[in-house]
Amino acid sequence: MPTIGKVYGKVIDASTNKPAEFATVTVNAERGDSLLGGTIVRNNGDFLIENLPLMGLKVTISFIGYKAQVIPVTLSRERMERDLGNVVLQPDAEVLKEFEVTGEKRTSVMQVDRRVYNVDKDLTTQGASAVEVMKNIPGLSVDVDGNVQMRGSNPQVLIDGRPTSMTLEMIPAEDIERVELITNPSAAFDASTTGGILNVVLKKNTKPGYSGQLQAGIGSNDRYQFGGNLNAKDGRWGFNLSYNFNTSTNVTTGLTRRTDRSFGENTGYFDQDTESESSRTMNGGRIGVDWQVSNRSTLSVSQSMRGFNNDGTDTQLFSSLGSARELLARGEQINTSFSERMGLTSQVLFKHRSPKEGKEWTMDFTYNNSRRESFGEQDLFSYLADGSSLLDSPRLQDNIGRSRTSSYTFQADFINPVSEKTKLEYGVKSYVGPDRTSLEVLVTSPLVGDQVRDTSLSNDYTIQDIINAAYVNWSQKLSAHWSLMAGLRFEQTLFETRLEGKDQTFRYAYPDGTENLGRALFPSLYLVRRWDESERELQVNFSRKIQRPRHWQIVPFIMFSDARNVRIGNPAIGPEMSNLAEVNHLLPFLNGKATWLTSVFGRYTTDVITGYASPLPSDTTILLNTFINGAFSTTGGWENVIKVDPMQGLQITASGTVQYTNVALSSAQGGARNQGSNWDAKLVVNYRFLKDWTVQLNGEYESPRIQPQGVTLSQYGLDASVSHDFTRKLTGVLSVNDVFFSRRWGNTVDTPLLYQESFRRREMRFVRFTLTWKFGEQNMSLFRRRGQQRAEPGQNGGGEMDF
Repeated sequence: MPTIGKVYGKVIDASTNKPAEFATVTVNAERGDSLLGGTIVRNNGDFLIENLPLMGLKVTISFIGYKAQVIPVTLSRERMERDLGNVVLQPDAEVLKEFEVTGEKRTSVMQVDRRVYNVDKDLTTQGASAVEVMKNIPGLSVDVDGNVQMRGSNPQVLIDGRPTSMTLEMIPAEDIERVELITNPSAAFDASTTGGILNVVLKKNTKPGYSGQLQAGIGSNDRYQFGGNLNAKDGRWGFNLSYNFNTSTNVTTGLTRRTDRSFGENTGYFDQDTESESSRTMNGGRIGVDWQVSNRSTLSVSQSMRGFNNDGTDTQLFSSLGSARELLARGEQINTSFSERMGLTSQVLFKHRSPKEGKEWTMDFTYNNSRRESFGEQDLFSYLADGSSLLDSPRLQDNIGRSRTSSYTFQADFINPVSEKTKLEYGVKSYVGPDRTSLEVLVTSPLVGDQVRDTSLSNDYTIQDIINAAYVNWSQKLSAHWSLMAGLRFEQTLFETRLEGKDQTFRYAYPDGTENLGRALFPSLYLVRRWDESERELQVNFSRKIQRPRHWQIVPFIMFSDARNVRIGNPAIGPEMSNLAEVNHLLPFLNGKATWLTSVFGRYTTDVITGYASPLPSDTTILLNTFINGAFSTTGGWENVIKVDPMQGLQITASGTVQYTNVALSSAQGGARNQGSNWDAKLVVNYRFLKDWTVQLNGEYESPRIQPQGVTLSQYGLDASVSHDFTRKLTGVLSVNDVFFSRRWGNTVDTPLLYQESFRRREMRFVRFTLTWKFGEQNMSLFRRRGQQRAEPGQNGGGEMDF
C-alpha cells in the first residue's frame, strides 16, 4: 500500500490536565502487529506521524506510570489523515506505587556475579578522577600510587569492555556512567584477570534526543576543574562528545625509621622525615559516533585523547645513628621531578543482531598509544656529626626517562542461543603490544667527577608482548532453578624483553612448542541456582587464571627514592598462575528493602608476583625495592556486602572482608615465608531529605596485610559530602576529602639485615565545591528542518519537537 497517510493529535495528563510531554506514540499494523512508525510527544502535547500505509492500524499511546491507550484507526484513499483529538492518559496506581519505590537510582546494584556502581549517585566523586571512584566500591582498595587491588591482586581495567592505555587517574569521574566489578570472570574474558575485572562504562545516550552536562569546581590546594559532555541521538545516528580539565596541588609528608642488624644485634639506625609538594594537571576529551547501518547492525567509532602532567619536589631530612643512637651523619636530599604522559585510544566496533532473539556477533579493533617523558634530579648533601661534608657529597643525580607503548587488539565474539535451554558463546582475540622504555641515570660527585653514567640504574628496554586467544562457553539450563556454564579459553603468550646494548634477553612463551601447554589452557565452570519470584541466587564457580606483570612492575623507572631506598621495576619477572574458586549467595530480605551478598573465596598461586627488598649491589647501604616471582601464595577469605534502604531517602551500604594469606619466596630469595590474617571494612551512608538536599558519608578501614618480608600499615579515612538541587537541572556539591587527615600508605620490612617502617601520603585533606548543570530533551528528530516539524495548514495539532 502507498505510505502517504498520517495521524496526529494531542496527549493530556489526566492528573494535571496538562500536556503529557515525552509520552510515546507507536503505530502498528492491525494484522501482524508489525511496527510502522512512532514518535515522542512534544512539550505542548502534540504529535504527528507521517508516511503511514493506507490500511487498518493500531495507535498506542503510553507513558511510565500511566495506562496505555490503544486506538484503532483505518486510513484509506478517501481518508488519508486522522485527527485523534485530545487523548487523555489516566495514571496507573499500581505502576506508580511500584515506580515510587524503585525509581530512585541507587548508588550500587548487586548481582551474584558482579557489582554495578552508579557514579552519578556518589557525591564524593564529583569533580574527581576514576581513582576516587574505585576507593568507594566494596571490595576494592587503592594504594598510594593510585593502583587498585581486589583480594590482594590488581584487576584488569577496561573501558566500555575493551582494553585501554589510560590510567584511572586520567579518567574524570563525570565521564563515567557506571563501574562493573566482576570478581571471577568466565572464559569469555582475558585469562589475565586474577584480580577480577573493572569495566568503566562511559556515558552515552541511547534514547532519541540530546543530553549532557557542564561542570565546574574549585577547592583548596589550588584545585580547579571544569568539563562537559554532550550526547545526542537522532534516527540512525548517535554522537557523544566530552572534554575535561582539572588541576591540583598537594603538600604531604612521609616518614622512614630503619634499624640495621647483624647476627641478631642492632648495629645502627636511620631516621628520615619527608615533605613533598606536587602538582597534577589532566586534560583531554573523547568523541564517538554510532551509526545504525540497519535495524539489526550498528557501527561505532570513537577516539579519546588525554594528557597528564605531574611535577613535584621532595625535601628529605635524614640522620644516621650508631648502635647507641649517637649521631654519625646527617643530610638532606632534594628530589625534583617532572613527567608528562599522553594516552590515545581509537576504536571501531561493529555489532549485528540476528532475527533470532539473543543471537548476535560483534567485531572490533582497538588501538592504544601511550607516551611518557620524565626528568628528575636527586641532589644529596651529606655531613658528618661535626658538620663537615662527606667525601662523596654533594652527589647530584639526573634521571631521564622515556617510554613509548602501543597496543593493537582485534576481537570477535559470537552468541548463539541454540534452544530455550542452551546457549553457545565463542570468540577469538589477538593482542600485540610493542614497548620501548629507557632510563638514563647520570651522577656527579667529588668521587666520580662530572656526569658519569650509573650503569646499575641506567637501562634501555624493548618489550614485545603478543597474545592470541580463542574461547568457547556452553550454557545449559538443567532445571527450572539450576543452570550450568562451562568454558575453556586457550591463550598463546609470547613475551620478550631485550636490554639494548647489554646483550640480555628475558623471554617466556606459553605454550613453547609442546611444552607448558598447561599454562595456555584456562577452564572455567559456573553452577547457578535461582529462586522463583525472587532475586535470590546461589553461584559456585571455578576458574584458572594467569596474571602477567603490570607495566609499572616491569619498566625501569625510579618510582621513589631517598638516601637509603630506591624503588624500580624488574623486567625479568614472569607471570603468575592461579586457581580460583568462589561460592556467592545473593539474598534479598526485609521485603526487598535489603540485600545481602556473601562470598567465600580461595586462591592458590604459583610464581606469585610480590614486592622484594634487598641491598643495592653498588651500595649496600641503599635498599632496592622491586618486584620478583616468589614461590607460592595461598589466599582464602569471606566477603560480605549488605545494602539496606530502611526508610525513604536513606541508603546504607556496609561491606567487609576477612582474609588469610600464606606467601613464600623462592629458594633464590632465601625461602622466607609469612602468613597471617587481615580484614577491611567500608561504610557508605546516603540520605536525601527535604526533597532537594542529600548528605553522604564514606568511611573505610584496612588492617595490615601480609607480605613476604613484613606487613603493610593499617589505613583508614572518612569523606563527607552534601549536595543541594537548586533546580531540576542545577546541583551543587560540597565535599571534604579525608576529614581527619588519617590516610597514609606504608609497610614494614623485617629481614635478618634490617627492620624498616615507612609511610607516604597520596593527598592532603581538601575541600571541594562543584556545580553541575544538566540539560537535555527527548526528541525523535533533532536535526530535521523546522519546516518539516510544522503541521500543514488546516490540521489540528501535529509537528515534531524543536532542537
